[in-house]
Amino acid sequence: MFASKVTKITDYLIHYYLEAGRSYPWRQERTPYRVYLSEILLQRTRADQVKPVFEYLVSRYPGVCLLNERFQEASQALLTLGRTCRLQYFKSGLEYMVKNYGGKIPSDRKELLAVPGIGDYIAAAIRIFGFGIRDVIVDTNVVRVLCRLYGLQATPETRRRKCFIELASRHVPMSHCIEYSYGLLDFAAQVCRPVRPGCDICELSFLCEYGKNKID
Repeated sequence: MFASKVTKITDYLIHYYLEAGRSYPWRQERTPYRVYLSEILLQRTRADQVKPVFEYLVSRYPGVCLLNERFQEASQALLTLGRTCRLQYFKSGLEYMVKNYGGKIPSDRKELLAVPGIGDYIAAAIRIFGFGIRDVIVDTNVVRVLCRLYGLQATPETRRRKCFIELASRHVPMSHCIEYSYGLLDFAAQVCRPVRPGCDICELSFLCEYGKNKID
């Protein structure tokens, strides 16, 4: 029964992305650099704010080495997004990859996590969307969706728990991990929202413990 539920959820989220997925420039042409840049910019920043800055940066600084070399100039565009704290670790991350990888972005998880400014989420995003490698994204959106589906109580520590990471990983397919991961994030934003979720339009409601019991 559990395996069947996992398969139905996974298949639906792939379908959801293909039918209703959001369109962003960093999704249309995916490279490790473009994914890395977009994820740095998207931290606590809305996608509509990020889009023009992202397009400007990739057009003028199309790789790690050039962005690192001209970082002071590029930082003027970054500052329009606020969160000046991101500048320091972003610059440190670029310098690290230039020094250790010649400006290439590594695909190995441990190597990515050694880069300043790259944590579990960004490392997984780079591996999935930049390299097409199966990995698992775990953030507050993923926690919300899976906890609702399985009737689990979400806490601030949930995403760090081994059992939850294993549950999330079970849903990532061997193929189509890109479509699944985008589908999960988009479904969380458009249907399984934090407030006033669209249970009445959700096609997974028949599988969802939250939908059945209306509990947080």
